[in-house]
Amino acid sequence: MMSEQDENLSSVAEHNLELAPMEGIDALVFRLAAGRSIILQKIVPLLAIVLVLFANIMVFTIVPNEAVMGAVQRIFYYHVGSASSSYLTIFLLFVASVFYLLGRKTAWDMLAQASAEVSLLLCSIVLVTGMIWGHSAWNVWWRWEPRLVSFLVLWLILFSYVVMRGFTGHDARFRNFAAVVGIISAVNVPIVIFSIKFLDQTEQLHPEVVAREGGLSDERFVWALIISILAIAVTSVWFTTVRFMGLVLAERLRRLEDDVLNMEERHA
Repeated sequence: MMSEQDENLSSVAEHNLELAPMEGIDALVFRLAAGRSIILQKIVPLLAIVLVLFANIMVFTIVPNEAVMGAVQRIFYYHVGSASSSYLTIFLLFVASVFYLLGRKTAWDMLAQASAEVSLLLCSIVLVTGMIWGHSAWNVWWRWEPRLVSFLVLWLILFSYVVMRGFTGHDARFRNFAAVVGIISAVNVPIVIFSIKFLDQTEQLHPEVVAREGGLSDERFVWALIISILAIAVTSVWFTTVRFMGLVLAERLRRLEDDVLNMEERHA
């Protein structure tokens, strides 16, 4: 049975966010917007904290130093984990953007914005850790090769999206344009993934550690990578959820303020 408080939250969500309690993926976003997703609000944060702690224990106490790079190789787990998670949040950005263009639901637009902001954070981590790793390994901070350039383009697209959302307010035309930019960022992801194939491995610095057979020779390297990817992925979902709920509350407050101003004007 739905409690009276849940019914009130549902009513607010429907009225303020132009949602209806439908089945499937729309229902999931509806429940989250109404503050009624126990998994995303309770379980995911706890799981993220546990996985992050476990990943750090694996990386700093269990995994041995890599034979060639030594201790600096440990940044690899955060670099790859952030890259993988950025693809996940960009996929969320893609789905939310498509659904917004199809139905013009405000909640989908806010989910897209939240996903884009977390994606930008993750891509920034990838670029910074990649430069630190590259400088330690090859004494080069940056090199204009396919993987690095394509990922920089992805970062610039996400940066443009976030900056645009920060200056365009609530204009529906810009929301539509932002959705298109979000879809373009997702289209760029396969280019990033397969860009490593554009040149021979001997002609570029970026390695294929995971893809190359025998790239991770020790089981501890493999398990540390898996746990790190899971930890950052779950944390990314948590951050996206928190940011999405923040946008929902901000939108409700904005509309409430508009209603109050309209009432004052009518009674003036």
